[in-house]
Amino acid sequence: MSQWRVLDLLNFDGEVTASQGHIYIGDKSIGLIDVATILTGPRVKLTGSLIDRACAFSVTVLPCDWRGIPLTAINPWSTHSSVGKRHRAQASLSEPRQKNAWMHIVKSKIQGQSANLDSHSAVRFRLDNIRKSVRSGDPSNCEAQAARFYWSDLFLGEKFNRDRTAGDSRNALLNYGYTILRGLVIRHTVASGLWPTLGVWHRNRANTFALADDLMEPFRPAVDWLVRSLPPGTSLKDPGTRQHLVGVSNIKFGQSTFTLSTEIEKTCQRFGQYVEGDFDTFVVDSWALPTDEHG
Repeated sequence: MSQWRVLDLLNFDGEVTASQGHIYIGDKSIGLIDVATILTGPRVKLTGSLIDRACAFSVTVLPCDWRGIPLTAINPWSTHSSVGKRHRAQASLSEPRQKNAWMHIVKSKIQGQSANLDSHSAVRFRLDNIRKSVRSGDPSNCEAQAARFYWSDLFLGEKFNRDRTAGDSRNALLNYGYTILRGLVIRHTVASGLWPTLGVWHRNRANTFALADDLMEPFRPAVDWLVRSLPPGTSLKDPGTRQHLVGVSNIKFGQSTFTLSTEIEKTCQRFGQYVEGDFDTFVVDSWALPTDEHG
């Protein structure tokens, strides 16, 4: 099977159309069967044919503002065989089961963050201890505690402060990578018959994709790892940099034989089964460095 593609049209100026199984961007033609997500910018003219074919091929379209931040998402209606049942199960999911799910999401995220750090790092040891102390619902906010230590140690030798509103290179690269990741999670959330607004921890009434924001947390360390692999000062304006980050969907999920996109799909399906009561525990796999990257 071909690798999933993410099309970055943030800087494209012109009309994008589609016919049968292909998308047409200027004089280029790309098959939709292998496309997962399309990012579009303010100067892209979306046609009805593109929306029609994107939905037919289960491709998520993310119209973004001038900063590259998604404004909305265009997804096909779910064709999952038990979509109605899953929506009802989500809506009636008990608070203890929501808290249990969030606990395992946080534990998985922290374990993935720990894997990105040097094996001899004192911060890695601290993160492992924080992960063990996460309780149902994470009332002590271990996620935030771990993040403070993690960001202080991830980019060694750099004075880095994680701030999604900052304009420095590292933060811009992380924001872009997370946008790609969020699009993939939204796509698989809808395809799994789940309602993306009904989250287990993210519950902002203005957030259409609260569940996607929950389920993407364990996969953030994969983006962090890709960003860390780039030299300090790397510019997001470089097409090669964007291509590098877009490739996150096809990297091996740590030591797994599956790609990150496939792991996201498995996690969304597993959560659907969890809300329907098939499992007592929501098992979340964790990111680990590829075998040849351990330090």
